[in-house]
Amino acid sequence: MKLLDRIAPTLEALSLAGLGAALAWMALSGRYGSFVPPSARLGILVSGVGLLACALALSSRLEVGEGEHTHAPASSRRGLTRACVAILAALILILPFRVSPSELAATTISARAADTEDEAEADPGAPSEDSPSASPASADGGAQSATPGGSQSGGGSQASSSGVLELTTENFAAQVEEFASHGKVHDGQRVELTGFVMSEASARGQASIPRLTQEESFAVARMAIWCCAADAYAIGFAVRWDGAVPAADSWVRVRGTLRLRGAKALVIDAESVEVTSAPDPEFVIQKR
Repeated sequence: MKLLDRIAPTLEALSLAGLGAALAWMALSGRYGSFVPPSARLGILVSGVGLLACALALSSRLEVGEGEHTHAPASSRRGLTRACVAILAALILILPFRVSPSELAATTISARAADTEDEAEADPGAPSEDSPSASPASADGGAQSATPGGSQSGGGSQASSSGVLELTTENFAAQVEEFASHGKVHDGQRVELTGFVMSEASARGQASIPRLTQEESFAVARMAIWCCAADAYAIGFAVRWDGAVPAADSWVRVRGTLRLRGAKALVIDAESVEVTSAPDPEFVIQKR
């Protein structure tokens, strides 16, 4: 046990330094963007620096206490366990693993799962109590009709001179929420967006993805997050497209006309679907 008593504290200090360096690298390299919002960058960097400081403090104590046997076997085993955990965490952070958007979506549970029972089970053309036509904004005339080239009610976004409203990383989540809340107002609006392809199987059960019918080929979505990848969920549209269906999880640029199916299912009648590269960051931020 004397050998364990000697190496456990040293290994613990080195493992803390390795974990701190991994966190600092994630923050400085930008890789944090695959897991958390940009606002978390400072916190990750501070955590990395803090772990490096702890490792330095622990190594200083080792130098001061060199030659003295002060570590009991149980304490050495605990230190070795902590070192193994820190090394494993550092390896997980630096390994070049990647989870596809559909795989990530399949592991998340949306708090709004109850909303999945939408108009797909009913007559697609039949109005319902939660239809946008019954919403306060459209009932009292407070929302203006969406016209090509005009401003959009509620969302605060402006269509381009060509009448096409572009959904970007910054406004994607807000616009989807606006469309879902006031779908009838925006029915017929031309839109353009980038998202990843979800097959019918992947889209099934996602609370914020319309159910695909025989008229739709695939769904196009982005992963929205509140704080980190652990709470990510897919939001997006069903797509009607007569051309070849892109491969699942490929990123596409879709341009078309927004249509409301039934109560609140958002469908895009696509004019063009072009394979493109993934945006940076891939996530969109869902604001509370």
